[in-house]
Amino acid sequence: MYQDSRSDRRKDNLESSLTIHNLTEEKNKLEANYDKLVEDVHQLLNAQEDRVLDFRYLQSKMESAEERKAEVTNSVVSDMKTGMEKKDAEIFKLQGKYEVLVNLTKAQGTVIRNMKFNHLKEKEVHSAAMRNLQFQVEELTKSMEKLKQENLKLMQVDEVTKSQEELTQENLKLKDHIGDLKKGHDKLTKDRAQLKLQIADMLKAEEKNKQKMKGI
Repeated sequence: MYQDSRSDRRKDNLESSLTIHNLTEEKNKLEANYDKLVEDVHQLLNAQEDRVLDFRYLQSKMESAEERKAEVTNSVVSDMKTGMEKKDAEIFKLQGKYEVLVNLTKAQGTVIRNMKFNHLKEKEVHSAAMRNLQFQVEELTKSMEKLKQENLKLMQVDEVTKSQEELTQENLKLKDHIGDLKKGHDKLTKDRAQLKLQIADMLKAEEKNKQKMKGI
């Protein structure tokens, strides 16, 4: 039973480590997507003035990044809560076993003290049992300390959530910047339309002047 318990704990620890590894990869992918998005925006800013910006494509790309960020954030929070609840339950279970073993050790010690006056062989047998129980208590204590360390690691996942919030702020700034670009683009389009009208008026005036010159 003790070996099965250790095996289950080892399996849970591996699953927790795998979950943290997967979440870290998702975070790195999200950061890479964000860096790529920033690079795309810089390329648009450095383009020529008459280049037509595909705002719908850029906005769609940003929305996809935000949706992915929200999915990863929800997954991180959910996995963190599930992992912490599971570890708390396991710690509670180990504490119960620890108390049982401590009480059993105390009782065993009492029995051994009462049997000191009996046969030396029995004393040696009970001493061996006492050492075995003490070893198990030490193993359980180490397991509890290890679980506490894993809980601390799970709490570090909170840093992922903070990073997501920082990405959200950067995206908001980027949206504002894109809005300014769109206004500038609209103004440029309007100015071009006015310029075309002026050129048309000038051409009409020139045509009239040519007609007058022909009449003279």
